[in-house]
Amino acid sequence: MARLPHMPLLPMLLALARALPGALATQELQQSPRYTITPEGGSVNITCSSTGPLCGMYLRRSWPQTTNVIYYEDGKVPTVDQGFSGRIDFLGSQDNLTITMHHLQLADSDVYTCQGITESQTIKESNVWGPSTIVVVIEKLSQGACTCEEALLASLALPAALAVACFLIGLGVGVVCVLKRTQIKKLCCSRNKAAVCVVYEDMSCSRHNTLSTPNHYQ
Repeated sequence: MARLPHMPLLPMLLALARALPGALATQELQQSPRYTITPEGGSVNITCSSTGPLCGMYLRRSWPQTTNVIYYEDGKVPTVDQGFSGRIDFLGSQDNLTITMHHLQLADSDVYTCQGITESQTIKESNVWGPSTIVVVIEKLSQGACTCEEALLASLALPAALAVACFLIGLGVGVVCVLKRTQIKKLCCSRNKAAVCVVYEDMSCSRHNTLSTPNHYQ
């Protein structure tokens, strides 16, 4: 017959049973992207997703003061700040929401943070925060203006072309100098050989004439 567990274990099990829902209720709010750059008039997407159920979702901006850009709750009409009226679209649910901001202006550059509203066991609201998204809106380039990458390439192209041209010119001059030097060496060697041969021939002739001259004293 199986024995019943020792009675002091019961309070411990009950304490674990009460603590487990609280541990499981711990959740995080993820946000992406961490930063984005867009030209004036462009659009950005910010996604806020929770690891647990939410009661609603805020998107807040930080400057010049903390303000609510939107508040989204499933089954209700979203609340949108007047400055973003007509420039906000939503996709998904309050637990996994993608917020699209259109027609961005330079003044819209800011830090945007997702804030999820949860409900604790005491029926009091608590918040979970995302890691924030830095949105940078840059001035739109005029028609015909080159991008920063094009300007950088153009600034590097001329020095590179000059360096290549100087290298080729130097290489050509070096080859010409080597050829001239080789020709001069060959010419000098040929002249030296000719001079040696002439001296040898003269000496041979003089010896031949000396030996062939009759001796008048004999």
